Amino acid sequence: MRAELRAGAAYAAAMFGLGAVLGPVRELAVAPRLGATAAAALEAVPMLVGMAVLAPWIARRLEVPPARPARLGMGGAGLALLVLAETALDWLVRGQSLWLERMRSPAGWIGLGLLAAFALMPAARRA
Repeated sequence: MRAELRAGAAYAAAMFGLGAVLGPVRELAVAPRLGATAAAALEAVPMLVGMAVLAPWIARRLEVPPARPARLGMGGAGLALLVLAETALDWLVRGQSLWLERMRSPAGWIGLGLLAAFALMPAARRA
C-alpha cells in the first residue's frame, strides 16, 4: 500500500502542476473570449493527455503493482490529495473556497469528469 500512496501523491502533484500552468490560461485568456464551458472543454484535452501519460509512468517508476486494486488505490489517494490541494489553492486565491459551488455549472461538470478520469486512469492504463 505504501507504493500506491507515494505514487498517488506524485500523480496528484504532477497533475496539479499541469493544472497550475493551464488554469490561468483558461481563466485569463480563453474563458473571457469563449466562455467558461468552452474553456473547460479545451483545457480537458491536455489534462487527459497528461493523465494518460503520467499515470502509468509514475506507477511503473514507483513500482505500483499492475493489479487493478493497487492502481485504484493510487488513483484514490491521488484524488484525495488533488481535491485537498485545489480547495486550498481556491482558499488562498479567493479567500474562501467556492470550489464545490463551481462544480454545479456545466464547466464544473467537465471538471468533475476530469476528476473521475484522474482517479480511474492508473487502473485504466496499466501497461
